[in-house]
Amino acid sequence: MIPGGGGVHMFMWGQRGDAAKKPPSIAMYRRLLRFVGPYRWNLAVAVVLLIVSTALGLVWPKIVQLVLDVGFKEPGLLDELVVVLIAVLLVRAVVDGVRQFVMAWTGEKVIFDLRMAIVNHLQSMSLSFFNVRKTGDLMSHVTSDATLVHGVVTQTIIQVLGQVLTLVGGVTIIFLMNWRLALLTLVVAPPIGIIGQYLGRKIRDISRAAQDAQGEAVGVLQEALAEVRVVQAFTREDYEAKRFLEKLLVMFQKSIDRARIGAIMFPAIGFLGFASSIVVLWYGGHQVADGELTQGQLVAFLLYMGMVAGPVGGLASQWTGIQQAFGAADRIFALLDTEADVRDLPGALPIGRVRGEIEFDNVSFKYGEGPFIFESLSTVFAEGKTTALVGPSGAGKTTLVNLVGRFYDPVGGRVCVDGRDIREVTLRSLREQIAVVPQEPILFGDTIRENIRYGRLEATQAEIENAARAANATEFISRMPKGMETIVGERGVRLSVGQRQRIAIARAILRDARILLLDEATSSLDNESEFLVQQALDRLMRGRTTIVIAHRLSTVERADRILVLDRGRIVEEGTHAELLTRGGLANRVSPRAGARGRGRTNPEVRLERVADDEVFACLVTRVRWDCADRVGHFGGFS
Repeated sequence: MIPGGGGVHMFMWGQRGDAAKKPPSIAMYRRLLRFVGPYRWNLAVAVVLLIVSTALGLVWPKIVQLVLDVGFKEPGLLDELVVVLIAVLLVRAVVDGVRQFVMAWTGEKVIFDLRMAIVNHLQSMSLSFFNVRKTGDLMSHVTSDATLVHGVVTQTIIQVLGQVLTLVGGVTIIFLMNWRLALLTLVVAPPIGIIGQYLGRKIRDISRAAQDAQGEAVGVLQEALAEVRVVQAFTREDYEAKRFLEKLLVMFQKSIDRARIGAIMFPAIGFLGFASSIVVLWYGGHQVADGELTQGQLVAFLLYMGMVAGPVGGLASQWTGIQQAFGAADRIFALLDTEADVRDLPGALPIGRVRGEIEFDNVSFKYGEGPFIFESLSTVFAEGKTTALVGPSGAGKTTLVNLVGRFYDPVGGRVCVDGRDIREVTLRSLREQIAVVPQEPILFGDTIRENIRYGRLEATQAEIENAARAANATEFISRMPKGMETIVGERGVRLSVGQRQRIAIARAILRDARILLLDEATSSLDNESEFLVQQALDRLMRGRTTIVIAHRLSTVERADRILVLDRGRIVEEGTHAELLTRGGLANRVSPRAGARGRGRTNPEVRLERVADDEVFACLVTRVRWDCADRVGHFGGFS
């Protein structure tokens, strides 16, 4: 199907697909630190506390040495040394507690800012971006990706810094104590570093692939749950479960690959650490036997060596977590680097209150690299008038409406409101002058009141109630136990089609915009609901510049002007009566005047698709009447 046809999925919505992947960037490291920048004083406090904690940690092995070498010979001094040791460890515990809280608070704030940056960026993206991205994948950036980065910011960074300080302090002390033993200790450092660097890079790449697979799995699940009625109606539960299983298996395999590398890296590093301890114990034992070392010095050295080996092993373990987090950060920043196709140009100004005249001046448009939908299209929508768009599927009706709201930009020509190119004004100010009623009413899983208030958040209670009354919504709202506070359910599933339409109309009425973009619902309604919805639409369109994608004869007849589109061209225009007298394509999308009557009351038009993708109209009353003839032959109703 050519984009821009009458499909509901293209009216402020779109198809979705896999996003282009961006390779990891070195600049990502610095960008992550920029999110930490506003809380640098918190980090400074945490670093000071970390230095104090590390210094206290480096003191206690020396106290143990004094206990062994001196305390066992002087009982009085032994008691003092034990008290000092307890005091050192107690103070260190308090310092660590304060430091951990400061870092936890800072980390939560950093991730809070990061998540808000992602959400704000997503809200600024154009429709074309969402047309090729899956909702579940986008949500995984805010949830799982941000969670991985959160772990690094809250704990890992400070832990790594603490281990580095401990490593540097421990190495300095063991060299001062016995440089020969220290060299034996550090002989395993190069192979440990090589293993950590090489395998850590692999873990990072696999972690990013695992996050991508998780996003795809969540996307499949989100689609299945969002369209659960369709899934169950077509008995595709097993099929959807299989789709999710396939994506989940990819994520499972990547996780196993990551675990396999970890299973090689950590034992190898652990073995090298224990091997160095054994060598030191063997060589140091000979020095004690020869009188070159005391027993206390050897024990203290082994304790310091453990303090050095601990950070080496810990850094290897933390390196894995860091690589996983950086893989997630790569995905996040690849998203943040994606620019919106439609955005405010430099120097754009607010448009202010508009009269509502809309002009298409030689507008050409196409979706991506696809064929042109419009080529040099020109027309004017008069201020305060209603224009009905009719035409076969794929004619460009929805695309035209989307261009007015600047959900897409034309590739040639310009769209003007009150004579101003809409690309020269800010998006926000333009869309504040537009109210939209989509073909399928989109409601949020909140109360009726909040769904109506969405049109204008600062509206008073009286204004909300007036809008509901104007939309003929109070008729059913008053019958509900909680009235305005009734929860409508996700996408309004607890309301009927007609009720959802009236809520959407009330929202548009409350917005009180000069321009109205309306895509009439094709859903069948009972006569009473149809009358109430049509009456509400009449009130909504009164005095506003309205562009309506028409599906009902009553709307076409009431329109001040009708544009007949075919393959991106305006092939006919005029009033309903004028078009019927001319013949041509208008007769293919509207019943002839003579077809009405014959004792049938309240006729409506329903545009339908037939096998060869032509559009024909048939009159429908309480009992559906079949069309006797195909496209262009509406004179023979029985």
